[in-house]
Amino acid sequence: MVLLLGAVLYGVYWIFGAAFGEEAPEAPATVVVEEGDTVASVADKLEDSGVVGSSELFELGARVEGADTEIKPGEYRLERDASAEEILATLSSEEKDVSTYAVTVPEGLTVRQTAEAISAGSGIPVAEVESAAKKSDYGYAFLDDPAVNSTEGFLFPKRYEFEKGTGAPGIVDRLLEQYLIETEGLDFAGAQERLKLTEYQLVTVASLVEKESANPEERSLIASVIYNRIRADMPLQIDATVQYAIGEPKEELSLADLEVQSPYNTYENPGLPPGPIASPSRESLEAALNPAQTGHLYYVLEADGKRHFFTDDYEEFLGAKRTAGR
Repeated sequence: MVLLLGAVLYGVYWIFGAAFGEEAPEAPATVVVEEGDTVASVADKLEDSGVVGSSELFELGARVEGADTEIKPGEYRLERDASAEEILATLSSEEKDVSTYAVTVPEGLTVRQTAEAISAGSGIPVAEVESAAKKSDYGYAFLDDPAVNSTEGFLFPKRYEFEKGTGAPGIVDRLLEQYLIETEGLDFAGAQERLKLTEYQLVTVASLVEKESANPEERSLIASVIYNRIRADMPLQIDATVQYAIGEPKEELSLADLEVQSPYNTYENPGLPPGPIASPSRESLEAALNPAQTGHLYYVLEADGKRHFFTDDYEEFLGAKRTAGR
């Protein structure tokens, strides 16, 4: 009886399509299928994206059709009014779409570095991508802050696929769309209330966390130091901001570097820099919104380069620096 009911539901689903209740088609949705995804996890992604109305029925249909093991990894643009059969055909097609190309944007890149990564994958000149990324008129609410004058910090790190012929503005827009998708479940409003910062400032903190953390586990600790120093009216003295100011990464900063005249120099200027210094990962964004509760004011990278030593005692900090040979 259960199998019969399932078959009936599946038949109804397949006849009436995936939308179930969608009165009018919306814009296509982007769904990413990763290596290791199961038909159940893919069905959940389709439901979350509004492509199907019921992940359970889609999964059932895929299993009945025998297509549950044929779904291929990739990034798909799916019409919200497509039938379940059409969706499965797209997800399980053996044909390689030669009209697309892949671009990987690693975490912690500046606008310039992101433009270089996009150019390497697309062939679009770096200057053209950088020019598009330095604009902020893409229609997203998170870019409406008057302090925002480029997309720095919002070009979400991820692997993307684009249709050939997509121009630089279209690529930048896709990365901004991904930031919106990735941050949808984050409590920015609560963090803004608790920490008295704008979303732009929180993204700035996240970018500092991204550049300073030696491993994922210490992100929230780095965030706690940043907030503790701000509350104590101490300069942040973050090397990554100086590297951003001088426009090049350096293992050792000189005294002249630390005195560079730039609003991004957190040795010379109190508080946060005027904007992000890189595009942070979702984990760094989470750390910025939910810092660890500590009294730490200092940290120093240990000799193995794999973790930081944290303390609220300046003398202990100096001792840790000597031990690490820094």
